[in-house]
Amino acid sequence: NVWTADLPILSTDQPLFALANVHYRLSRPETAPHAPPTMQFALTSLLQTAPPDELRLSAVVATDAPSPVIDDFARGWKDWYTLSPDNPHHWEYSTRKLNDPKWRGRPGDTLMLELRAEQSNELVIILTENFFRPYRGPSRENIAVAKLSGGQKETLALLPADFQTAAGEPLSSWDQIDLLSLRAYHKTEGRTLGSTNWAGPQPQFLKLYWERR
Repeated sequence: NVWTADLPILSTDQPLFALANVHYRLSRPETAPHAPPTMQFALTSLLQTAPPDELRLSAVVATDAPSPVIDDFARGWKDWYTLSPDNPHHWEYSTRKLNDPKWRGRPGDTLMLELRAEQSNELVIILTENFFRPYRGPSRENIAVAKLSGGQKETLALLPADFQTAAGEPLSSWDQIDLLSLRAYHKTEGRTLGSTNWAGPQPQFLKLYWERR
């Protein structure tokens, strides 16, 4: 089989890295190590690299543009990885989209999150700098705990200084954020932020975006 897909890019001044995952549906469930039985398996291609000179010689044109909307959740958690998504208290959703130039925060941006929770809770939001990038600097978790009133749509507005390390050091900018996580709670330095007993159903996440000046 030969598979093709559109791949819009932001610039031809940077190298292009691409790989493909192809998922096949199984006729019956198969066991998986340390996981529930699965109804699909995936094949991953080799990593392909095209340097800027090769892109220009191939007449590749940049047609994409940065977007302030990180996710509207219309496709669910397609661009996220999930941990314990069916657990009412210990769920976690994480994405690396903020590391992509298309969705990277700019100086002066405010991180906005629209959501709806049925009951009053605390939502833990973690921004990780230099995630698996020790060559750029030490990995660091920056944490914000947002109080939710519940019962209605709410919009959170977060600046870099709203996120702090466990030692209380504030985040200075969005520049080196590689990972964003939404969690019911987080344990760090012997403390529990949020609650291990989330009240009511999981929140409904509606929109994650940058508000730009």
